[in-house]
This record gives sequence, C-alpha cells and structure tokens, in this order.
Amino acid sequence: MQQKSCVEDRKILKIKRKDHIMKKGKKIIALLCMAAMLFVIVACGKTETPAEEGPVKITYMFWGDENEIANVTGTLNAFNAAHPDIIVEPWHVDRAEIDALLTTLAASGDLPDTGFLTEQMVIDWAKAGFIASPQVTGEQPLDLITFKWEGKPVAYSSANEILLTFYNIDKFDAAGVAYPPKSAATAWSWDQFVDTAKSLTFDTSGRNAHDSAFDRNNVEQYGIYIEPAPWMLEAFALANGGGFFNPGNWADVIINQPAAAEAIQRIADLHLVHGVMPQYGTLEPTIEGVLMDHAAMMINGQWSVGVWLGPAMVEAGLNYSVGVLPSMNAGNVTIATAGLAVMYEGSKHPEAAAKFLAWFASPENNWGLIEEGIWMPAVPSYYTDEAKMRQWTSGPHFPPFEDYRSAVIEYALSNARSTFWYWVPGADPFLNVLGGALAPVWTGEQSAQQALNAAHGALTQAIGG
Repeated sequence: MQQKSCVEDRKILKIKRKDHIMKKGKKIIALLCMAAMLFVIVACGKTETPAEEGPVKITYMFWGDENEIANVTGTLNAFNAAHPDIIVEPWHVDRAEIDALLTTLAASGDLPDTGFLTEQMVIDWAKAGFIASPQVTGEQPLDLITFKWEGKPVAYSSANEILLTFYNIDKFDAAGVAYPPKSAATAWSWDQFVDTAKSLTFDTSGRNAHDSAFDRNNVEQYGIYIEPAPWMLEAFALANGGGFFNPGNWADVIINQPAAAEAIQRIADLHLVHGVMPQYGTLEPTIEGVLMDHAAMMINGQWSVGVWLGPAMVEAGLNYSVGVLPSMNAGNVTIATAGLAVMYEGSKHPEAAAKFLAWFASPENNWGLIEEGIWMPAVPSYYTDEAKMRQWTSGPHFPPFEDYRSAVIEYALSNARSTFWYWVPGADPFLNVLGGALAPVWTGEQSAQQALNAAHGALTQAIGG
C-alpha cells in the first residue's frame, strides 16, 4: 500500500506526479459497467477446466521497480518449487496503465488468474463482480486494511502502509533542532511543527524562516516537503476533526466542511504564508534526493524505507530516521493503505489460484518485500510480538529500531485509520476531480474553502453519490 502501498522505480520517479495513475479515472465507472456486461456473456457457464497433463499454469499480474520485480520473481519461484502441481507465471505491467489494462482485459474475458490491484479500484471491481471472495486460511489481516462493501469484507491488502514524517538527522543536528517526536502522545501540535520547519528552512544567505530578512525567493533548504498526492490529505482532514466522507454514509461528501478545508489550507500555507515548503507539487528531484538535498523533513508513506531512503542510506550515506505526523485540532491521525493480491472471477483454475493466494498472504512467504522495508506485515502478530518486530526490522534499510518501533509499529496500531477507498467507491474519479479542484489553492488563487465548495457537486457525482 498503495495501500497507497504505491511504489515505483526510485531511479526514475519524480516528485511531481500530477496523479498520472488516475488520468483515466473519469471513464473507469463507465468502462467497468461495459466490462461487467461483457463479463456476463463471456463467463456464463464457465467452469473449472478439465485436468491437464502436467502442472496447472496460472498467471500473477503485478508492477514494481527492479527490486520488486526481483522479489516477486523469487517469491513465485519459491511457490513453484514447493508446489510442483502448480506453476505461477509472472506478468509484469506498467503501474500507470493498470486501470485501463484491466478494464480492457475484463471486457474481453482475458483477466489474469491472480494479480496485484490498486486500492482505488477494489470497491468498484468488487461491486462489478470481478473479484472472487477472499479466503483467509491463516492469521486474519488487520481490520484497518480490510476492504468492505455493505459491511462485508471483499478483499484484504497484502501489506499495511502508513504515512510518516521522515527526517535527515544531519540537517537537524546542524541546525541544533530537536528531532520529530516518535509517538502520538508527544507529537508536535501544528504550530510547533510549523515553528520547527521555520528553524530548518534557510535561504542562500543562511537566514532561517524566523528571520525578518529571510528571502523566501532564494531558499537553499526547506524545512518540510509533503508528497503531492491528494489522497494523503485525508490524514490531515481527519486529524482536524473532519474527513473526506461521512463515516456513516459514503455518499455524503464532507470534504468541503470547515474542518477539512482548514486542514488543507494549512498545507497550502506552508508555502504561501510560512515559506517552509516549496509550492505543493512543484519539486522534481527523486524522493531520496528531497531528503538528502532539498528538505530536512518529508511526509510520505512507510514504503519509502525500502524503495528510496534505505537504499540511499546504504549507497549514499543518507542519515535518516522517522517520526509521527504532527497533530491538528482533533488530535493525531495517520492513514493506512496498501495494494493487494486478488483472484479474478472467471479464472480457469480457481482452486490453484486460491491455493497460491493463501500461500502468498503469509508474511513469511513475502519476506523479501518486508525485510527490504517496502512492505509492513498485514497481520497483527508482527505488531505485538517483539521477536517478530525485530526480525522484520533487522535489514540494512531500517532506521534505529526504537525509533521505528514507536513511530511506525506502535503508531500503526494506535493512531492509524483506513484510507477512504477501503469503503468508498469511485476513488479514482473522486481523486481526479479533487486534484484539479485544489490546483488554485496551492497557488493562492482560491482558498481551500472556496475551491472545495465549488467542487462539491462534482466530487459527489464522481463517487456515484
């Protein structure tokens, strides 16, 4: 998660991502409806194919960078070696095109047997009948990463990823500033967070943002950078006592209510008022480059440990650690998410597919992604058993164990909430509309309240409300 997991090639990823993975979002519902009708025709009367000579072959569709390809390939090879009656064939695809590709495959009746799926697509695909009912044979996944429709589980994320504050230890030491708190109980208030960011923002003359002579047009180092992904803003809206949707009625869009609008305005004001962050969505270096060269702190997902920051620590000497998010008016909240492996309805070999997915769901069988720091385990025992915690975090990519245990493991149990797409349909269209609606907020042309009020009808329509 993507469960926002959510990760791509660290060598080529740029911060400026105008939500390109959602560029077909406005068409997804219509395409799904068309595909659903075609599916009825294609799948009608489809049954398990007769026994074949030799092992059964099934497909697993996935995306990822070079490390993830190697990890997934190794995982599939391990399954194949242990199950000579089944061969799982990898099918690597482009993450940015997954929604359109799967919609096309659904329409033609050629979906893979199994595959990774984006969080944003799950509820729509479950509603359309393309995802087979989940089967759990081992430890039950965490509830906050359980997708539910009409009160019933329809899928489970393969990992548990939360939003965090990452920081460059050397930049904090050079400025003589205390490190970010490691627990929700000691988290900075929003004002404390802004004050700290000012102390870590320097212009080219060495003046920080507290100095009346600070030149905000010539910044050498920013105090904070927040990845420009609109879905992440939900964490701040929740922490401020608002949210994107009414918890009791997904069709009731509440993002334009004052609490959520104020939280989003605070993010914009980090640049517009305080000068401690570049304008939202405008910084372009790689993720690890942000923390090494451009900012003292960064808010992003836990997957950054394995995809960018850990490797940069090993390869380039990045000295980093992790803390919790700042609090707002209603307390401290982070959000959890991750992608997931599913079995698609219409598989010619559903028994083999179910057997593979049950095996795949075990953390021990996906250990490469966990020990790299790309995935957090999806089951509760890894958050309560210290031996498992230490085993999980013993790899070279992780920050100090005590920091990580408090700011990540314990934080995930105590303060994480499910991202909205675990229970709300139309996530892709909604985020596509939201991204466009907020563009004038980041430039200061409109307030968050004005922009969200104007977009409320389109946001409601996007989810089918």
